[in-house]
This record gives sequence, C-alpha cells and structure tokens, in this order.
Amino acid sequence: MLPSLAHAHASLVASDPAAEAVLAAAPATITLTFNEPVTPLALQLIDARGRSSAITEVATNGDRLSFAPPSLLGAGGHVLSWRVVSADGHPVGGSLTFWIGTPGASLPAIIVPDDPARRAAIWATRVMLELTLLAAPGGAFFLAWIASAALPVLVAGCGAVAVLGLGALALSVGLQGLDILDAPFAELGSAAVWWEGATGSFGRSAAIAAVAFGLTLSALLGRGAPARLLSFGAVLGVGAALAASGHAATAEPRWLATAAVLVHGVSLALWVGALLPLAVMVGPNHATANVTLRRFSRTIPIAIATLLISGVVLGAIQLGRIEALWTSDYGRILFAKLALVVALLLIALWNRRRVTPLLAAGTPHAAYALRRTIAAELVLVIAILGLVGLWRFTPPPRAATAAAAEDRAFAHLHTGRAMANVTLTPGHAGPIEIEVMLQTPDETPLQAQALTVTLANPDAGIEPASAEARRQPDGPWRVRMSAPVPGRWSLTLGILISDFDKVTIAAPVVIR
Repeated sequence: MLPSLAHAHASLVASDPAAEAVLAAAPATITLTFNEPVTPLALQLIDARGRSSAITEVATNGDRLSFAPPSLLGAGGHVLSWRVVSADGHPVGGSLTFWIGTPGASLPAIIVPDDPARRAAIWATRVMLELTLLAAPGGAFFLAWIASAALPVLVAGCGAVAVLGLGALALSVGLQGLDILDAPFAELGSAAVWWEGATGSFGRSAAIAAVAFGLTLSALLGRGAPARLLSFGAVLGVGAALAASGHAATAEPRWLATAAVLVHGVSLALWVGALLPLAVMVGPNHATANVTLRRFSRTIPIAIATLLISGVVLGAIQLGRIEALWTSDYGRILFAKLALVVALLLIALWNRRRVTPLLAAGTPHAAYALRRTIAAELVLVIAILGLVGLWRFTPPPRAATAAAAEDRAFAHLHTGRAMANVTLTPGHAGPIEIEVMLQTPDETPLQAQALTVTLANPDAGIEPASAEARRQPDGPWRVRMSAPVPGRWSLTLGILISDFDKVTIAAPVVIR
C-alpha cells in the first residue's frame, strides 16, 4: 500500500520508515519529508491492535517533520495518519503504513475525509470575498480619481460592498480553520478553529484585506487629496492581500510571482471597481458622464495592459509547460477562464470603439446600451471569479512538476547489526540508480568493505539480479540497475563488514 494523500498542495516525497517498510524492530524516530515547508496539525499512530496514540511533540525543520513514536510498538502493521498545512496555507492529510516483524495480509486503511459541503462553502465565500475585495477598493479609487462627482448613492453603495466584504472575510477565516483542522460545521464556534484560520499565510492575507476594506471606508468618508491617498492605499492592499497567500506564496521565483499577483490584483480592482459606478453615472447627466468616460477611457487601457502582462507571467509560472493547459485540472480551469477573459475584453473593446462615441455624441439609447454591456461584463467577472475559486482545491502543474522532481522510492532496512537507508531514483520502472547509506543501529556510519545489491520480483517471474555497489567519496554507495516492471520488489543488501563478517538484510520496496 502506497501512502494515501488527500487532494491538496503539499506532497509527501519521503518517509523513514518508508511506505510498506518491514522493520526488524520499532524505529527510534519517524520522519516525514515534504516537497515544501509544512506545519504539523495532527498526527496519530495506530498500532497493530487498533490503539491510537496522538503525537504531540513534533520537531519541525522546514520541509521535514520528525518525532519519536510511542514506546512498546509491537509486531504487526502500524498506520501513521498525518495532517499538515502547507506553506501556501492549504491543509493536506494522508497516511503511511509500515510493519514490524512479518507483514500481515491486510491492514485497515485510513481514509482522508472530504466534506463536499465545507468545500462548497469555502468556494462560495471565497468568490464573495474576492468580488467585494475588488469592487469596494476599486470603486473608492474610481470615485476619488476618475469620477467627475462622487454621487451619494455611489458612496453609500461602495461602503455597503466593503461592509459585506468584511463579513465574507470573517466567515472565510472560520472556514479556513475548519478546513485546516478537518472539523465539521458544528465546530465553527470553537476558538481553536478561529485561531487556526487566523494564523499562517491565510491569516496574513486576511489581515491585509481587512486593512484594505478599512482604507476603503475611510476614503469614502473623505474628500480631495486624503480620499485619493486612502483609496490608492486600498487598491494596493488588494494586490498585497492576494499575494500574501495561495499558490503564489510558494511559487518560484518568489519575487516575480509575488509581484505579478500584486500587479494583477491592483489592475483587476481598478477595472472591476469602476464598472458599477460607471453604469450608475451614465444617463442622468450626459455632461458629467462624458467627463467621467473620457477619464476612464484614458486610464483603463493601462490597467488592462498590466492585467494581461501579469496574467501571462503567472500562467507561465504556474503551468510550467504549455501542454499542462489541457492535460491538468488547473490548466483546464485556466483555459475556461481565458475564454471568459477574451469575451470580457471584446465587450470592453466594443464599449470603447462603438458605445462610448455614441454616448459622447448624445445618441439616444447609448446610455442604455452601455449599461447593458457593463452588466454583461459584471456577469463575466463573477463567472471568472467562480472559476478562480476552484483553484483553491486544485494544485498548479508546477507543484506536480516539483513532486515529479522528487520521483523516488525509499526503503529502510534495519537489523540488530546494521541499518540502511536506500533511495531508488527514479521511483518508477526502468533503469534506476540505487543509493545506499549504511549505518550501525546507533545511527553512526557503518564502515564496510563491499556491498552487493540484489533486486527480485517473484510475482512477476523475475529472478534475482545482483550488482556490486561502489562507495562514493561523500559516503553513500551507488549502483545502477534495472527494474523493468512496476510492483512490489524484494531488495536485499549483502554487507561485507570484514573478510569473516557479512550481514544480509532485506525489505520490500514499491516501484511504480
């Protein structure tokens, strides 16, 4: 049984003991290694008798977690259930099985739970939060910098959107806590849930978003230069909030991804925030509307250009390769989003080239036509944000590429006289390089004269094949061999300690 993983963003790339390892004795330490830094949330070890022990003391070192298992682990199968939160703020869980003594025929698997209702609530709240986070600060900026007059109805409406956004933000924090702790909705009132949701990268993002909403409300209450300064800070806060968590929080190169998300968020807020105020302003006073439209027409191309450039940069970083656009879930969502963006741009171009000149000329029904196209733009924006919300549950292809770079199989072999940590690269069928680190039972380097590595797969009818490993200057032993088919292989090490002393240890290893 390979380690089971929940659908999330960090990946377990190594463990000691390895998955399905057969040990002669209980391990002194258990180590989990991920493809990015993680923070432990909950770990429990279920022994061969079905008894569960919570692991509370865990040493964290970047992408590695280690802890001492409970004492008196008996013979049989043991399951380690773990749940961590990745650097981008998303929780991930899984399980790992290892054996002490003789492996049994079966072992109850731990199923990582998935709550569709909770996922739906997280998605809906995220869409609402992002829509209000774009519309309220962007609307305040429009009223302070572009609109020829800040109509009271627009000020009140923009303030109401900001208050709605603060409510969505608060609910998002609670739902994030539920997701991290894998807790039911009934636990939403728990202080632990809110604490988990308010900490980490998502907590930083939420705090910045709250500041952006606060600056928005302050800008709406002010006039002149103070309102402009506050609204400018609010739209910058939009970009900063989006860049503080999520996929960009761990994308490399970090500086480029963060800058691209910030620019993308600010540009989108300037565009989306202007739509509703613009629709309200056209019609009642054509002279005022024309002044506002001219200002808007001069500034919006800059926002659209930076939006497109930053979007291309983010797409290249997250996809990694062009075929991921149609071969991955993330890419297919992006493809659908791009189709909606193209439609949005075509409507904007139609407004600029055809509708705006008609409105400037006082053509009847031009204001109605502009309002109708702005309504279509808003519908497309909501649909785009709905698609973007799905990325909360879909790791980008660059994360899968990073995991592929860690495509290895691991085995830990342990007897009373010798230990060995074995890495097979790659971890799938075909030519492989085997690296062996030899140690004594007290984890000091084991000096050996020679090492023979044997691979066999009796179930596939493959007889044992042996090769002599060569010791490298940096300590490990290496040898190139071949595992032509995937499956459960038998790995045997013949360790020649001296001319009269040889130790043989064996363990199964799963090759994909």
